[in-house]
Amino acid sequence: MNRSGTRPQGGFTLLELMVAVAILAVLGVTAYAGLDAAYRTQARLKEEDARWRALALLWLRLEDDLRAWVPRPVRARGGQPQAAWLAEPQVHAAYGAQLEMTRLTDAAAGEGPPVRVGYRLREGRVEGLRWPVLDAGPRAEPQVAVLLTGVRVFDLAYLDAQGVWHTRWPPAPEAGRPRAVRVSLSLEDGRVFHRLFAF
Repeated sequence: MNRSGTRPQGGFTLLELMVAVAILAVLGVTAYAGLDAAYRTQARLKEEDARWRALALLWLRLEDDLRAWVPRPVRARGGQPQAAWLAEPQVHAAYGAQLEMTRLTDAAAGEGPPVRVGYRLREGRVEGLRWPVLDAGPRAEPQVAVLLTGVRVFDLAYLDAQGVWHTRWPPAPEAGRPRAVRVSLSLEDGRVFHRLFAF
């Protein structure tokens, strides 16, 4: 202090600096925690949004394929004839599918060459398959696209003309297309979805 009893201007004491640094540190930690929580929330929302989009696209694609079905049988890799609509509950080969069908390329216009498409659950992923040709040669492999991940169950059932549900199709050679398809889908997080497609 000077002779007038006042403190000289122009500086901070060590105690004041330490208090200011401590306050800034607390504010910094609080701000970081808030930003981290907001970032995590945003990441979860983006992941959830991506999951719902993928699920919606799966339903749209499946419905489009089911409705574009045409009664054109094909020949399998070994030359054996296969029904235009073929379903097995389990996939037994790398090129196999739970559901295979022949569909028009452009169903809206009712034209275009038919193509062979399929669906299956493999290692927690619902995959869409598309064969390069209808009558597959011995080395023909389908193109595979991952449609949905984190899937535990992907079950399909098919309704015949007598109102009976089947896990395989066709139940008889002349069966054609089922009257309806029921899809049961269970995700690894426990959510379960059911969808019915009627024709």
